[in-house]
Amino acid sequence: MIDDPLEARDQILARLRRALSGARSVFRDRSGPSTPPATPTAVTRADGDRRSLAKAFGTKLAEVSGSYEFLEDAAEASERLVQLARAWSADDDGDTEADDAPAIEVLSWAPLALPIENLGPRLKESGISLFVPEDLHDESTRARAARATVGLTGAEAAFAGTGSIVVASGRGKSRAASLLPLRHIVLVPMSRIHPTLEAWLSNLRREQALGSFLRVSGQIVFITGPSKSADIELDLTLGVHGPRLVHALIFDDTW
Repeated sequence: MIDDPLEARDQILARLRRALSGARSVFRDRSGPSTPPATPTAVTRADGDRRSLAKAFGTKLAEVSGSYEFLEDAAEASERLVQLARAWSADDDGDTEADDAPAIEVLSWAPLALPIENLGPRLKESGISLFVPEDLHDESTRARAARATVGLTGAEAAFAGTGSIVVASGRGKSRAASLLPLRHIVLVPMSRIHPTLEAWLSNLRREQALGSFLRVSGQIVFITGPSKSADIELDLTLGVHGPRLVHALIFDDTW
């Protein structure tokens, strides 16, 4: 043990000088060119045909506390959406089958932005209306959006490798639909499921669509399961900063 602080300082400085005088460089040599790998390495991968990728996406989504269903086509997905909206609204508001029951309202993207044709009229026939907020600066609009317990969106893309979806806000595609309600239903056509993020971006570049996608998207969000938060003891809580449930209706859109 060294009692003199000055002597201890001198010894530390001497060690630093010896270390810096060695042949080994402390910093990385930047004199040569830096060549990135030709293909970025994905964290996880998934391969196979359309249905294999869809199954992998659903499996990964379930692993991160999400849920999913496979539907045969868009018509079956529409029917299932009606069933879920009714059931979940009944859970929150009581019996929605009664004659005087309030109409079911779902916070949603605009019907034309959803990946199922004529979905709006089909839902309206079933007593379900879509609330598409245009300006959340308005207090009454914000209050109405906050009362919604079910949110409905499509997905720009979904990734089989991670169970993630891409949601891009823009005209008729309010971010609130995937953020405010307790339950988020996302419509996922199989044609939009890609092995990885890199594969999706590669497709956009090949189709020369990446630039236009970025220009029309106000905000691009990657969602991997429901909102999660954990305290210092690692007790996981769902739904703290967003939906408690993220449920994907996966359907074949090639018929």
